[in-house]
Amino acid sequence: MFKQLEKLLPAPLKVLALRFDRSPFLTVADLQEFTQTRASYVAQTSLYGYLKTRMGTRYRSLFEDDAFSHSARTSAAKIFGTCLSDLSIHSAALCRNDGGLNEFESSSLASLLVSSGLEKGLAEFPDSKLKAEALGRLNQRLAVLNWDKAGDNAITFASSESDLVTFAPVVDEFKELDREIVMNSIRFRWRDVREQLQKRLSPQSVAQDFRRDGAIKEMRSRNRMSFN
Repeated sequence: MFKQLEKLLPAPLKVLALRFDRSPFLTVADLQEFTQTRASYVAQTSLYGYLKTRMGTRYRSLFEDDAFSHSARTSAAKIFGTCLSDLSIHSAALCRNDGGLNEFESSSLASLLVSSGLEKGLAEFPDSKLKAEALGRLNQRLAVLNWDKAGDNAITFASSESDLVTFAPVVDEFKELDREIVMNSIRFRWRDVREQLQKRLSPQSVAQDFRRDGAIKEMRSRNRMSFN
């Protein structure tokens, strides 16, 4: 019932609906929606919150400049890609630990969550370069990822903390001054997201749905295509 009503809401109210939705995640589709929307929320609120604090009264006027506005949106897109990777790996780790997925299945699930999330989250960017870069960074992480440590929040979410500072359209001098405060701000936002995920995720149900729908075969096919 909640899901049906949510589809009828305008975009601003839909964000609030997602925030207060408490329905369980039983399928891969449920998890895809959560990882994409929450990664987008964390990326945008963290970046724009930082820019507003740093720029003060100039915040609104700077966004009237087309060049800066484009730079900020591109930065938000890059940070979103990293946030999506962090949250997808964390979600896959939960499905591995409590749902019985093996390491290959966990990597495949994380890849599926990121690839589908990028398609929706970066729809306003017709150039596929940002998507390709995000997938490239994910593949590099998965190639060396120790799944036994993927449940460690300090490790799994370190990338988005770092990239928030790296990609923010702020001069390097200010980035160094603000680094710890900015990284703490995104850590705070992730805490609530992880709590929601922990309460609502049914790892066994999602793992069974992932296997039943043949998602692994799909990911194997994508992997073969990437090497051709």
